[in-house]
Amino acid sequence: MLIVAVLVTALVALASPASNAGSAPDPLQPARAQLDAARKTLGEKFSIIDSRSGLAAALQARLDSDSPAIGHNEKPAWMSSADFVEFETYVAKLDKSLVDQYASGAYHALAEVRGADDTVFKSPADGTMQPLAVYVPQRYDPRTSTSLVVFLHGNTCSENDPIALPWVRTAADSTNSIIIAPYARGNSQYVDPAPDDVYAALDVALHAFNIDRRHIYLAGHSMGGYGVFIVGPKHPENWAAVMPVSGGMTTDTLSDALRGLQGIPVYLVVGSDDPIVPKGYMKRNVDLLEQSGIEAHYYEEPGGGHPIGTISKSFARAWRDMLARTRERTLLDRSGMPGSTPMPGTPPPMPTRPTR
Repeated sequence: MLIVAVLVTALVALASPASNAGSAPDPLQPARAQLDAARKTLGEKFSIIDSRSGLAAALQARLDSDSPAIGHNEKPAWMSSADFVEFETYVAKLDKSLVDQYASGAYHALAEVRGADDTVFKSPADGTMQPLAVYVPQRYDPRTSTSLVVFLHGNTCSENDPIALPWVRTAADSTNSIIIAPYARGNSQYVDPAPDDVYAALDVALHAFNIDRRHIYLAGHSMGGYGVFIVGPKHPENWAAVMPVSGGMTTDTLSDALRGLQGIPVYLVVGSDDPIVPKGYMKRNVDLLEQSGIEAHYYEEPGGGHPIGTISKSFARAWRDMLARTRERTLLDRSGMPGSTPMPGTPPPMPTRPTR
């Protein structure tokens, strides 16, 4: 009996919290704590937040979706543990920042942001305060003009996801470029009123920062890559170049894109093993652009999949090449039509947008 008692005591000791005192802390606990705090604030101020944004229910779903599980069971196989923790930490920080601003009504001044933040701007469509994530490199000096990239997020993502990705922030730092990522009505496929929100966000950024108007670019990933060909042609006079990543033209957007992007270089990026974008789809986009007289550059990452992290080398190379371009084209009218420039023959139909 004494031996049994000793064994039971030992097993209890091994299972007790004290026995795990020396174990490493969970690196995702701070992110969970921030999201829990944001969820509490949202619950307490739900009506106020919804009256200001119309997004209270969407924010609730976002906080639940963004909350990392205990351990690393959600980590994608292609992502390092360090990158995963960094991404989750940034997402939680930005989510909490946005909820706190909506709850208090004290919005962060865009011009004062350094590093990453999620702020708001007033939508011209309905007057609501819509989310706008931003990343400002630490070496940005408001006395010197710099470049700006408007980044369109993907399906099931928020405006925070591109800013939270280390590869996107590294690209911004390497070119000293400010990035803004508007929410654009979430999973809207960038149909109206999303484009109006994007251009309103651009206008807010131009007033907040010292931006070189010759160096403004439009980029997007996945749904945002398709969105480049919807948003870009509406006011093409703004863009020095555009960069669709893992997304391209569709049958519905083809004609407007080939008209509106005349004179604007296009940088297309995709992974060779992307399971969502059909094989050859992005290369077909290149062919159609070039046949229409539009300068196109193609970057295919061998072995790359759909996430930006799997095509990071091609993404970085295309980013640098795009940022080297300067807008020199004359201003077009608001329709985006390049005057009387004749269009080529009708191109073959493009495949419809793949689902994600």
